[in-house]
Amino acid sequence: MKVSHELPLSLMQYAYEWNDYDYCLPHLLDHSQQYNLFFQKSKKDKRFIIMDNGLFEGVEHTIEDLLEKINLIHPNIFIVPDAWNDSTTTIRSAKHWMINYSNKLSEIDVNLMAVCQGKTMGELIATYQTLVDLGYKHIAFNHSSIAYQEEYGGEGGMGTLKSQMYGRMEFIRRLVANNTIRDTYYHHLLGCSLPQEFMAYNDWKFIRSVDTSNPILVGAEGVRYADSGINFKPKDKLEHYFEKNLDVQLEDIKFNVQKFKSFIK
Repeated sequence: MKVSHELPLSLMQYAYEWNDYDYCLPHLLDHSQQYNLFFQKSKKDKRFIIMDNGLFEGVEHTIEDLLEKINLIHPNIFIVPDAWNDSTTTIRSAKHWMINYSNKLSEIDVNLMAVCQGKTMGELIATYQTLVDLGYKHIAFNHSSIAYQEEYGGEGGMGTLKSQMYGRMEFIRRLVANNTIRDTYYHHLLGCSLPQEFMAYNDWKFIRSVDTSNPILVGAEGVRYADSGINFKPKDKLEHYFEKNLDVQLEDIKFNVQKFKSFIK
């Protein structure tokens, strides 16, 4: 499984050392010339690049803006816009991009990836099948669907973070159990709630990559992973640290990056 950790500017010098590929947050291309130049160099160096659509960061891009950034960076994969827990809107967007842009983007070697969204496990599974029927061969599983909370949360449940962790694992397990999963397709894990989740995926080779800033954000708080992982998630997102110097926390961050790698082996 390829791993990429989104990095603040002060740590981007470590990107090629820490990351198997580069994960681009498109709105940051407008905010930082350093970030912009990094991804142009990454493409020149023939690094594998996945470009996000901004949903998790709360950024609403226009289609024109996204197309402009795709043509600037030429990512190997672009994640088409989706909507939290909304299967209908997500499928409508996935269909629009597949019909209107897939052929043109394939000419510059950009593959479209769609995300499974839904309010229940049944909706998530149905969305996966619909995305396959639409022609998607690159599919992502988000880390915080309300369906996961419905499955494992509630009164007497295991709490939000563990519900999200076990929920995604259970969603994928069901895809495997009912032979819905396309094991030759490219599957991606979007983010994480708890890093120990990735100890569970060693036998599922169809999961090709993951992106998460978790080791960076935990280390930025001066905390190191235990052998069993952690039981909390930092409240601050990457943008909180994007322009901050993290030299003081560097050793904790390096420790977590290495520990994360051990979780996926």
